[in-house]
Amino acid sequence: TLEVEYQFAILRNLIKQEAPQNEIHDVIVGIKRNLDESERIVTGTGEIAPAIAFSSSFAIVFREGLESVLILGAILTYLEASRNNQFKKYVYYGIVAAFVATAVTWIIASYIIEISGANRELIEAIAALSATAVLFYVSFWVLNKIEHKKWMEFVKAKVWQATTTGSVMVFVMLSFFTVYREGFETVLFYQAMSGFAKYMEIYVVLGFILGMISLLGLYYVMRKLGRKLPLRALFGLTMGVGAYLSIAFLGNAVRELQILDILPYTGLIGIIPRLDINLAMMTGIYPTLETIVAQVILLGVYLIASSYILIIRPQKERQLTSMRKSRKSSDE
Repeated sequence: TLEVEYQFAILRNLIKQEAPQNEIHDVIVGIKRNLDESERIVTGTGEIAPAIAFSSSFAIVFREGLESVLILGAILTYLEASRNNQFKKYVYYGIVAAFVATAVTWIIASYIIEISGANRELIEAIAALSATAVLFYVSFWVLNKIEHKKWMEFVKAKVWQATTTGSVMVFVMLSFFTVYREGFETVLFYQAMSGFAKYMEIYVVLGFILGMISLLGLYYVMRKLGRKLPLRALFGLTMGVGAYLSIAFLGNAVRELQILDILPYTGLIGIIPRLDINLAMMTGIYPTLETIVAQVILLGVYLIASSYILIIRPQKERQLTSMRKSRKSSDE
């Protein structure tokens, strides 16, 4: 494009003038970014990358909203069962306030990225790393909750305390933080993904809409029909999706840091296939040693932790229970 040609001309002039290294570096970063943009436009989005963008968007809003739906459903069910319907409206007030706060958070985050200028790549890298860290933490939290049957005891205790004391603000704050915590994480994840899903925004929006519809459907099934949800399967699925997203975000974060020359670049072209630019950005897979090593390490951590929590620890607990039973029977 003309802009890239202009940037190359500026780069040549800066080199001839022996300009400061930071000025040359900024121009090089801009050239790399525009070359990526040109490749995106020329190659098109294809079919696989939009499908990943759609499914990732759906997974983000679904996995983040799932816990909120379960907790809010438990709160409202408890209030109805205990004949404290007068407190339900305060739960709804908190939900509305949380949605407003989430929207404001999105606007602020978008504005910060928009005005970041030359530091945009660094901010996107930080957002991707932050999203990776949060997903890593949440995924292990989910893993533990798969085996933890009393994971909402704290919430129920707070609701019981509020109904006995008549404190309406407890319901407002409890529902607010239940929703806003997930909303804040959702903003972080979507901001991280928005930098890598360019020209696929429609698929991201459709995934978000379907995710919200699915959450409403779950809420209806749980509250109106009184059906029990397969929580183990749902949490297991969301954990897997979270692991995938964190690995993809990590790969993209490393690449952004490589573009900024913060991390070294060791090419593996010829060893690792170079994916289409859109597919690469949606998976975080690039033919560089640093991105591959980072993703493999994170994947290994997930596999080891999953094996321990889902297989090894339950076996140890069963063995311990069996030993206690045998001791008890022998004492008798």
